[in-house]
Amino acid sequence: MNNTQISPETQVLLQRAAEAIGSASHLVAMAGAGLSVESGIPPYRGPGGLWTKNGEPPMLSYKEFARDPKEWWEKRLIGEGDTGHPLQEMKSAVDRSEPNPGHYSLVELEKSGVLKSIMTQNVDNLHRRAGSRAVLEIHGNRTKLRCTDCVTRWNREDFPLSELPPTCPDCGGIVKMDTVMFGEPIPADVLQECKQQTGLCDCMLVIGTSGTVKPAAQLPLIAKERGATLIEINPEETALTSSCDVVLRGPSGELLPLLTQIVLDQTRHNSP
Repeated sequence: MNNTQISPETQVLLQRAAEAIGSASHLVAMAGAGLSVESGIPPYRGPGGLWTKNGEPPMLSYKEFARDPKEWWEKRLIGEGDTGHPLQEMKSAVDRSEPNPGHYSLVELEKSGVLKSIMTQNVDNLHRRAGSRAVLEIHGNRTKLRCTDCVTRWNREDFPLSELPPTCPDCGGIVKMDTVMFGEPIPADVLQECKQQTGLCDCMLVIGTSGTVKPAAQLPLIAKERGATLIEINPEETALTSSCDVVLRGPSGELLPLLTQIVLDQTRHNSP
């Protein structure tokens, strides 16, 4: 998308969004599956979503893990846990994926000091691969393991799986994939930091999220109640659209770079 392809209405909205960001003291981004769609990863919901096509899976996965962690790990390591499951489509897509211009735009905003934190529902690790540092992964990170007791995290390839179930070398707790399972509470450390960032922010970018999965879906609304400006970037109307102050309709991989360029130009222009 270039300037000749942007409608006058979108140009006005981009400028409004940039002005809101420019006047903010604490910008936070909330990212959902839509941000990674342009990296070839299907969303869970909406057009073409895994759950749209296959139906939502039963909310039993964490109960199954908690019932017998050793059996869960044994099935996971020999691949039985994924055989014939729709999530295999997701795993294959994530394995092939690369960060897209939307991810890199958030990196630019963070490096410039404009963006303070990214709260993401995505587990694909693309934010970190792109170079983002201030990332809060609400639903975990597929490349990491986590202790269920002390929430210490490790890179998967660095943690030995010689004994099953693996246990934490620090506290002895059971170790699982960092990815949050169906029915599993959001890790307390991440949720607390998300709440803190939501309380601090006076402007939030709401990118590619359907706004239906709690507790993440509540965070923009909490920010709004506290007076924050909400800027939505999404091709589709969402459960959060009516609460947003500026709504940019289109792919984040196209609109975020345009918005970032305007914001950075403004920042340079206003610098002493």
